[in-house]
Amino acid sequence: MVMRKAGFILLPLLLSAPTLAAPGTHTVPYKEFFDQMARFYGQDNDRLVLRLSVQPAKDTEPLDVPVTMSVTINGQTQPITLDAHNAVALDYRPDWVEQGAMVTINQARETYVMRAQIGMKMPSGTQTLRYAEVQAAFDQFNRLIEKEAGMVSFLAPSAKTLRVFCGPACTVTLKGDKGSKDLTPDDKGRVNIANDKALMRQYPDIVISNPVAYTVLTTKG
Repeated sequence: MVMRKAGFILLPLLLSAPTLAAPGTHTVPYKEFFDQMARFYGQDNDRLVLRLSVQPAKDTEPLDVPVTMSVTINGQTQPITLDAHNAVALDYRPDWVEQGAMVTINQARETYVMRAQIGMKMPSGTQTLRYAEVQAAFDQFNRLIEKEAGMVSFLAPSAKTLRVFCGPACTVTLKGDKGSKDLTPDDKGRVNIANDKALMRQYPDIVISNPVAYTVLTTKG
């Protein structure tokens, strides 16, 4: 439903028609999510995370709130926790596929889309890291872009920015032996860390003042 764009939102989550479900809900096999996630997870993408969010199909028609997701496995239903942006890094569970798990979203099929963004994987509570870790995520993202582009990979854009969503009061400080450099958030509460090997050499350490909600890797500056 979110169509492919070179180098950024790479995942078109085209979910199938619903199975039998209550009005105003949409239920699909977990396997449909899993098959898409399988393109991203593995040894070569261990620094990346796929973030899925439920978004309105039309800007003029808001979603029913609160937005909820759940998974049913062997007749047992458990909630899937969404963040404040109706997003989740969905568990990568081959066993759920084998068990025929079903995912239910409390929105009518035609009223929402699933949007996918790729970010840098950060353990919960991370506020310090090395610039080299960010650079490694950039490198993996670029390889993923090239893989998706296939024979026209030479035309594909490259990763330019890691957007760190940590709030309007957040500061990201790049630190090195010869000083430091503060990065402040834009009007959307995100701090932009550039893909710049010169910065990595000058400021090898990164300190984030606030907890990170999530990150997004992008080919935009």
